[in-house]
Amino acid sequence: MSDKFTRGSNWKIVGSLAVILVLGGCSATDENGSLENGGYSSYREPDPATREMIKKVDQSYKMIDPLQAGYVLNNRRADLLEKKLEEMEVGAERNLVVYDYGIELLRAGKTEQAIEVFENFHSFFQDKLFLDKDKTLLEFKKQLAISYLRKAEQDNCIVNHNNESCIIPISEKARHTNTEGSTKAIEYILAGLEVNPFDFELQYLLNIAYMTLGGYPEEVPADFLIPVEYFEQNNFPKFHDVAMDLGVDVGEMSGGICLDDFNNDGYLDIMVSSWGFKDQIRYFENDKMGGFTDKTASSGLVGVTGGLNLKHADFNNDGFLDFIILRGAWLENYGKIPNSLIRNNGDGTFTDVTLEAGVYSEHPTQTAIWADFNLDGWLDIFIANESTDKGANRSELFLNKTDGTFSEVAREAGLTEVGFFKGVDCGDLNNDGYPDLYISNFSGKNLLYLNSGNEQELAFELAPEEAGVSGPTESFSTWIFDYDNDGWEDIFVSGYSDAERSPANIFMANLRLDGDSRVMERYPRLYRNNRDGTFINTASEAGLTEPVTTMGCNFGDLDNDGYLDFYVATGDPSFFSIVPNKMYRNVAGKTFEDVTFSGGFGHIQKGHAVGFGDLDMDGDQDIYAVMGGAYEGDTFQNILFENPVGNQNNWINIVLEGSTSNRSAIGARIIATIEEDGVCRKIYHTVGSGASFGGNSLMAEIGLGKAGSITTLEVIWPNKARTSSIFTSVEVNKVFRIIEGGREILPAGLLTLSFNKSIHQHHQ
Repeated sequence: MSDKFTRGSNWKIVGSLAVILVLGGCSATDENGSLENGGYSSYREPDPATREMIKKVDQSYKMIDPLQAGYVLNNRRADLLEKKLEEMEVGAERNLVVYDYGIELLRAGKTEQAIEVFENFHSFFQDKLFLDKDKTLLEFKKQLAISYLRKAEQDNCIVNHNNESCIIPISEKARHTNTEGSTKAIEYILAGLEVNPFDFELQYLLNIAYMTLGGYPEEVPADFLIPVEYFEQNNFPKFHDVAMDLGVDVGEMSGGICLDDFNNDGYLDIMVSSWGFKDQIRYFENDKMGGFTDKTASSGLVGVTGGLNLKHADFNNDGFLDFIILRGAWLENYGKIPNSLIRNNGDGTFTDVTLEAGVYSEHPTQTAIWADFNLDGWLDIFIANESTDKGANRSELFLNKTDGTFSEVAREAGLTEVGFFKGVDCGDLNNDGYPDLYISNFSGKNLLYLNSGNEQELAFELAPEEAGVSGPTESFSTWIFDYDNDGWEDIFVSGYSDAERSPANIFMANLRLDGDSRVMERYPRLYRNNRDGTFINTASEAGLTEPVTTMGCNFGDLDNDGYLDFYVATGDPSFFSIVPNKMYRNVAGKTFEDVTFSGGFGHIQKGHAVGFGDLDMDGDQDIYAVMGGAYEGDTFQNILFENPVGNQNNWINIVLEGSTSNRSAIGARIIATIEEDGVCRKIYHTVGSGASFGGNSLMAEIGLGKAGSITTLEVIWPNKARTSSIFTSVEVNKVFRIIEGGREILPAGLLTLSFNKSIHQHHQ
């Protein structure tokens, strides 16, 4: 069996274990009906087009061989392995299958059964004499350690969940009341460290296990201790998770997020996915009273499932936001699962128009970007697909034909490179008005495609190596933003783990091995725009000197100082990979300071899509993050961090509406000129949903520092003429609408809300 992230502590049998095993033997929610009959007062049958795509997606999943595909269908794989064991005779071959069976039980969430399998193995081999006995028993100890730690998480952080669960350093409120799991985990971790005291994964897990019991740092052996100083940071306001209080704490696997106004009442709603093939898309509508109403059942979306990522935009210029669901990621030749383009019907319902719109395809992907690449006033979509040695899958550029349909023109436009593409974003990197493309590549060099801006036909040119943006090795999440407010957009791209080094290993290696080149290669890249077609990596001088194995991510302005901060959600499929998600605050466009632990952001469950948005319309950005991992048993509740900063700094929220430009105004550049403490400066904002694995609001939410007003507010619209709207002496701390071509900036008439923090969830 294979796994792209195979490592000794996960899939493969280490050392001579395969030979040693000859010594002896040892023995979710209903797919379419859960919402229909779950107490909802209003159920809307999906329309025929949606039902047809539901069937096509289901048929694609049924083509997957559970014993060959990685990550997915863990329960089914465990059942098949169990049946296989019933037909096998005692011996080495059967024991290898038993070991795989234990791994699959753990991945399926059947933790106690997995523990039983591994304890039987450990007990059986403990009294035997054989070559590499310590190495073999260490493998069993590690599996028992992580199994018991996962049990501890399930018994405490999931069953007895509270808003500080799994956020490190673990608070008293989040300590485990059921101590069995962590206690047993510590026993096996310490036994493993006796065999190999330099096992960084075990060192890391030991600290986490002691934290859950209140024993960190006093009870952690000094040689294995994460220094207390690591968690000591500058004072920053503490953010609190209110997802459970508001009933939006969806508890599934990894997935996507769109934070935006889907019903056009001015307030931000939540659309969230999970990549499990039975995992239902969920739609929460802002009730304008400080809470959210679950409108999934009445939306016509029941039965629409799966999707590791979502990207939203108004593709048909009807004034209502649509979205695309991206599927098939990581599954290689089993990833031929169609994406779904979901049209907003404007009446509270949605329709899958994938076939009607001509965007049906069957390629593995998790990343795409909406932009008006030819500046004709209609949004196009670029989908970066995943290619491996098991098959090439070219990327796709669907050009909007302005009638609700698209034509695929990637090859004709010069977008011909293939790779294991994990992230894509676009931005006008050379300030010629046309959006360019940056693609992160897990299997090779990252790519920068420059949009030639040809008035006759759409064409891209691959930037030369001298552009300086090809690293890091095994890239993942990426985005384009103007981090230093100089009017030229910059690029952030993060690395990831690999088959040899897990996130936990990389985390500890960074603490223990000062200056290790292999660790430094994992640092993210912050490519500052040199304004001449080249970029320079400024990550080190900006203080980004810690490897962050990023999956989901996004950026926003936490404290409204006018400089963009960012949040990276970390991990990989392995259960060992419970490293903290990280938050970095931008300090005047020069450096980034780590505010992860002072701000309460250090969640150690797997983090995926991230969205910044002012959900309570109080002027500061809240953060929704999708949690949960790749395996069916690796579920966790999503989080919603309420921003406590308030109006310490001033702000403005602006909803743009294009006319000759695309209706969503994606790609519009907003320039706010302010005077702060007697100094004039500019703040730049580009309209878009943010990072490659995230879904920010398209409402421009701009921090203004201490400025009492905006001297000049300029909007450069994303059209060929680059027309602009200019307003002077604009009030701060207001929500406005600006229509392209209009002479006035219009008040939005929205009221500030207070989150209703009582557990409730409306069903309709």
